[in-house]
Amino acid sequence: MFDQAGKKLKAWARRVGSPPSGRPAASLTAALVSLTIHAVVLVGLAFAGHHVAETAPAQFTSEVAEAPARELEPLSTDSTFQDLDQDDEAPVMEASGSFAPVLAAADTSGPATAGPSPTVTDAAAMDFGRRDLERAVEAVAPSASTLGESFAVEGDGAEHVEGVEGAVDRIAVEILRRLERGRTLVVWAFDASRSLETERKRLAKHIETIYSHVGRLDEDRLAADGGLLSAVVAFGSARKVVTPKPVDDPAAIREAVESIPPDDSGFEATFATVAGVVDKFGKFRGPDGDDYALMVIVVTDEVGDDQDRLESAIEAARKREVPVYVLGSQSLFGRADREMDYYDPRTKYLHKGLKVDAGPESVMLEQIRLPFWYGGPQYDELESGFGPYALSRLASATGGVFFVARLDGARMGFDASRMKEYRPDWSPRRRYEADVARSPLRQAVLNAAMITQQRLPGMPTLVFPPLDAPEFKDVLQNNQVIAERTAYTVEEALGPITAAAGLRDRETSRRWQAHYDLIRGRLLAMKVRCYEYNWACARLIKDPPRFQDPKSNAWRLVPDAEVRYSDKAAAAGKEAEDLLRRVVEEHPATPWALLADRELKNPLGFKWAEAYIPPPPPRREEAAGPRRKMNPAEAKPPEPPKL
Repeated sequence: MFDQAGKKLKAWARRVGSPPSGRPAASLTAALVSLTIHAVVLVGLAFAGHHVAETAPAQFTSEVAEAPARELEPLSTDSTFQDLDQDDEAPVMEASGSFAPVLAAADTSGPATAGPSPTVTDAAAMDFGRRDLERAVEAVAPSASTLGESFAVEGDGAEHVEGVEGAVDRIAVEILRRLERGRTLVVWAFDASRSLETERKRLAKHIETIYSHVGRLDEDRLAADGGLLSAVVAFGSARKVVTPKPVDDPAAIREAVESIPPDDSGFEATFATVAGVVDKFGKFRGPDGDDYALMVIVVTDEVGDDQDRLESAIEAARKREVPVYVLGSQSLFGRADREMDYYDPRTKYLHKGLKVDAGPESVMLEQIRLPFWYGGPQYDELESGFGPYALSRLASATGGVFFVARLDGARMGFDASRMKEYRPDWSPRRRYEADVARSPLRQAVLNAAMITQQRLPGMPTLVFPPLDAPEFKDVLQNNQVIAERTAYTVEEALGPITAAAGLRDRETSRRWQAHYDLIRGRLLAMKVRCYEYNWACARLIKDPPRFQDPKSNAWRLVPDAEVRYSDKAAAAGKEAEDLLRRVVEEHPATPWALLADRELKNPLGFKWAEAYIPPPPPRREEAAGPRRKMNPAEAKPPEPPKL
């Protein structure tokens, strides 16, 4: 940096040292004085920047720390009827874990007031790192202090294409762009896992189409006479170069892809493969000694099991100026694992619900995991519109593109142009954590997300037998425990969210604004529902109704717009609904709006209605004759493959 600055200063000195005819010689002296002052300022700024770099925020670390479970007992009638209105003063935030909620609504609609920035307690806001999931991306640090000084072009990051077929034209364009820089070697790196077996065969059929498109677009015949070569690499737990040497025959590329043997290890060394390809082919020279510019195209449906190698793979690619393109699936919104069905051709068995690592789209999980009540979709697997963080960062940081394709057959859910303003942060993990460390609101979002990753019991029953039925007491108590278990987790997650409410309007990111409003709205809504549920159960015991219809044989809780528990609960319910409506209005056609609208589908209160439940049908008589004994091998399904 100092050498470059010195050269510029010397050139300037030469220019000002030769004044035009008639200009006083004093101008040279003034110029030299100015030059000296500027040089001192430049050196001072350089050292100041060096000092700032040395005093950067400390790196966050993560470990698993699930919320401790506690013994849960059904709520008694008395505890259900705790009066939240007994104190009219502003409520004090209760300790995390208390089932009694602070339901006073915080006003976040007005402009931020002047004065010192609100702070959040260490326990509530600074503890997000320890709650990270065990399977989340581990913290990594590049070995070089600065990356890509000679290659600082950032890629487009993500682009939607309609499946493998839709990627044909775009990949051809990217190959041609690379050809414009000189002779080019394209290395196809294929995930050899069984989960991608069908898509490998599909893409193999389109390989020749890609190269024919390059030929049609190549008006200057840059690909002719060996100008464009290609190679195929397969990877699983290890990697293998399928083509003995780079070739210029598209048919040979197709045959190589079709010949890739499935890898049964269940491990995808994606980032080690990229680094290995760059190391092997980054300085490739053809038979005539010509240098070739390398580009890598990774085809995979998972994020990869060696994400600790992400930054080293980026560093290797940037040093050799190698763009990495990825053809892959969308990640799930706020989720890590995707379930898929896989038909094993070897055993002729359809395995359902096998887990594959599909994300998340961000460094950490940024959304809560909270079941919806009542009938309707749960959206456990909602596509985010982006690729997994690690692969998206790999493409973006090397000047490539992540092509979001339907490798799993799922339908595109959200408009790519609208989702651009909600793009996740694809900076290095340490920078992401430093940014979060400076924002108590973002810390609160991550804390709430981690607290709710535990499996909650789902929705309690809405149908109860008559009060005089022998099973009534057990049904009532068991379902009150479910409501309390949910409320306990919701209350813990609301702690940091409530503490950061004053910072909501200072957040500038549309993505984080949507995160915060949706999370706060959903948590408040669930909190009110849990209280209303237990209040209704207690009222059923304290003031039991009577059937009006002689045919009725059960009591059913139905949703109702009125919140009866207390005035503060009603105010909290209104705040929740206002927040959710704001999400729908301000972030239309996004995952946030979809989830907010789902939460608004049913009101927060309950009322009792009598119902008739028909008795179960009689059991059918067993067919006459002896039953064939089942072979034990038939009863036990085969072991699922490692995908």
